[in-house]
This record gives sequence, C-alpha cells and structure tokens, in this order.
Amino acid sequence: MSSFVFRPPQHSRTSRILLGALLSILAVGGALVGAGAMLLPRCLSYEVRDQQLLVTTGLKIKPSQRIIPLKRITEARPTRLERGKRKAGTSLPGYCAGRFSFPELGSVNLASDCSRDAVVLQTGTSGRPLVLTPKNRAAFLEAISGRGIYSETFHPGEDAGPWWRVLQAVFGLILLPVLAIPLIFFVSPQKLRYEIQPGAVEIHTLIGSRRFSIGNCFAHPCRPRSSMKTLGSSLPGYHTGRFRVDGLATRVYATTLKEGVLIEGPDLRLFLSPENQEELLGALSNYANIEVREKV
Repeated sequence: MSSFVFRPPQHSRTSRILLGALLSILAVGGALVGAGAMLLPRCLSYEVRDQQLLVTTGLKIKPSQRIIPLKRITEARPTRLERGKRKAGTSLPGYCAGRFSFPELGSVNLASDCSRDAVVLQTGTSGRPLVLTPKNRAAFLEAISGRGIYSETFHPGEDAGPWWRVLQAVFGLILLPVLAIPLIFFVSPQKLRYEIQPGAVEIHTLIGSRRFSIGNCFAHPCRPRSSMKTLGSSLPGYHTGRFRVDGLATRVYATTLKEGVLIEGPDLRLFLSPENQEELLGALSNYANIEVREKV
C-alpha cells in the first residue's frame, strides 16, 4: 500500500515561510497579549499599617507594589467618580488600574475595582493624585490619618458575573485557531499526501483524512485557467477546500494551482497536485481501475 501513496511538491516555500513568519508573529503575539489581558488573574489590595500605605496591583504572577509613607499624604478626601477615560493601563470587570482621566479630577493614577465611590490621595509632590476605591471609606480615611490600620483584598473578575466567564471561554476558543497559524504555514504542506485505493482516493492532511469514492470517475492532467476559493484555505504553497476551478465547483488538495491531476465524475471534481503526475495517473488506472485520459 505504501507504493501507492503520493506527496505534492513544496511550492512557494520562501514566500510561504516569510508570510507565515510575519503573520505568526502578529497573530500569536496579539493572541498572547490578549490572553494576558483576558485570562490571566489580577490582584488588587490596599494595606495601611506601620505609617505607610501599600497598594498592590498587576498580575498575580508578577504583582506591582507602591509604598507611600503616610506623612507624604497632604490630602485625603472621598469623591464620587464620573465616567472616566483610560489613558494607559488596564480596564477589566472589577479591575481598573493605570492612568485615567476624570472630568472632576483631571489625570490621575487609578488602582480600583472600577466602582464610583472613591478616595483621592494627594502627596506633597506635584504628581498625579492617586485614586483608590476602598469599600469602607470611613475606616480607610481613619487609617490614612494615622488612627488605625486597614487591609483589603479584591478579587478582580470573580464578582463580574457569569457573562465574564462566558466571554473568557469564547476568547479561549478563538485563541486556539489563532495559535494554529504556524501549523497551517509550516506543517500543513508537509502533511498533505494522496493514497490511492481500489475505487477510492484518501486525502491525508494535518487535521485528518478524507476518502473520496472514484469508481465512476475518470482522471487527466490539468492546467487550470482560473481558480477561486469559496471555502477553505488558500495560502502560498497550500490550497485545500472548495474552489471554483475553470468555473466549476471543485475539491482542491494541492500545493499549486498551476498544474495537477483532475479527477471527474458524476458527483465529484477533485484536483490534486502530485509531485509525479505520471505515477499517480498510472496508480489510478492500474490500481483504482478508473479511466485515465491524456487531455480534456
């Protein structure tokens, strides 16, 4: 059976590798950034003790901490935030951290659970105010004034509701085919092969096999004058799926659309691009027992 397995030639190798490398960098890089934003857990906590304020934000795997001595805080007051704009940082359900702008405050450093009831802290420097959203503002302000301690830890995303978990799951499903882009460009053409069987052709690809019955068909060499993809993949050096070849619906499994072997029958039009057309046509005639024509 192994003597009746044929592989296509590797066409457009350089352009496929260059295009694949570029798209892989863009897609995989963007996917990883998106995954970090959507899927990785965040941390957010406030702690007031030992005459200092400790604010922890960022990813749980790599948190960022800001320590402010209480003696440097020149103003601490409650406020009600209006709708703000993110200038730099992260804005997710239950987690808003970075540089934001609010109509009543201007540009601020925000480390909050995205709620409206907040506390504005101004230090002695001329930098941006720090805006936090402790759930017990009175107790927090008492601690900031040096009359107690305060500790609070948030769990961003956990209180966002089931819709956020659904959105994360959908993003995860979208992420999988994006991460498969390198496979399409670099692996798929090498996995494509044609296996001639009695009365059938079995096409092997990266994701599985497809068997076509060719008992009532004939085959011939073919140089398509035109081709257009309708459903499937059409990349440099790799074409699979449903196409319009010379105006007719055709199943294509090929590394080139310039020349190949066309198998035609009442319910099938199949275009292949074997490396050795004569040997494949001979196998179709002698082993699959279908008519082989010189030219159509």
